[in-house]
Amino acid sequence: MAHKFRVKHRGERAILKLSWTPVDRLPESAVYDALKAANIPNIPSIIDSGIIVKNSFGYRVEYLLIEDCGVPLVEYLQAQLTLGIDELSDIAASVMSQTVECIYSAWNAGILHCNITADSIVVKDERVAIPDWGHAKFAKDCAVDVDTLAAKWLFDKNKVAGDGDCDASTTATPLYASIPVLVGATQRSIVDDIESVLYVAIDALYKLQVDPPVVGMVGAKLYCSTTLALMRACCMGHDRYMEAVGVAKCSELFAWLMDTFREYLFVRNGEYIGRDLAIDPEFERTVEIQQLERILVQIKERVFGKSPVSNTGKKPSQVGKSSTSVKAPRRSKRFQSKKRRR
Repeated sequence: MAHKFRVKHRGERAILKLSWTPVDRLPESAVYDALKAANIPNIPSIIDSGIIVKNSFGYRVEYLLIEDCGVPLVEYLQAQLTLGIDELSDIAASVMSQTVECIYSAWNAGILHCNITADSIVVKDERVAIPDWGHAKFAKDCAVDVDTLAAKWLFDKNKVAGDGDCDASTTATPLYASIPVLVGATQRSIVDDIESVLYVAIDALYKLQVDPPVVGMVGAKLYCSTTLALMRACCMGHDRYMEAVGVAKCSELFAWLMDTFREYLFVRNGEYIGRDLAIDPEFERTVEIQQLERILVQIKERVFGKSPVSNTGKKPSQVGKSSTSVKAPRRSKRFQSKKRRR
């Protein structure tokens, strides 16, 4: 459980976040320390943080004072409705691309977000930031010094480290959760977080095209998790899937990005696997690292070359020259594709 408050710190706007979380979960402050040590892009600056209560009946109370990074994507787009749908969807494509770059870089360092939602992707003054790492997990071969973090933030590294082990019931927001997580899969990887990014972007564009804005097909609140998973699997398998999820109009750039990630997430060996993911919680979706790396290179060329939103605050003409880089992955067991089970 967490509460956020908009406050002033030395005359500047900031966010005060108070969290009441199980002691066997990573302190969010420790995750931000790890992200900073790993030089992950698009991470908010932490002004102050600390543990208020170390252990009360198995829970800790933690506070973070974070720079004000702006508003969720849909609110950012709604504030610019004077722009056409093509320009707005180009902004969404840029934000989506930078988010994927961020979570890929973090995963490559051994840090998995585990709960991407609309509130996890915020924009301010043409700068994208990815906050809310309170459900994150460290991989066993995390690139940062976990021992030092454990001593500083008072957690048991053996309880919080794992190769994607997450309790779907407590670390998922159904509105944006991946199909495997909705049906009870407990193993997470980068593909689940990327799938959530996809739904955030789709939902934002959908809300721009209906009046009044309501939750779209990919995030219907009125369905149980299993039904929602099956509905998403059917929608994403449709030839005209963009219309199936409620996005009637978008730019060519956004459509290309959606097609690219849809194929990455839901096609293996030329076959659509969405229905397998929705039916079998044990179905193992491979990460396909080389394909993801190629996509990141294509994004650098196609998206950031005309990006209206920057992860550095630079003007659009400067983005693409230096704001995006594809880091060579650390090869380990965590990155090996597993044999799919049917």
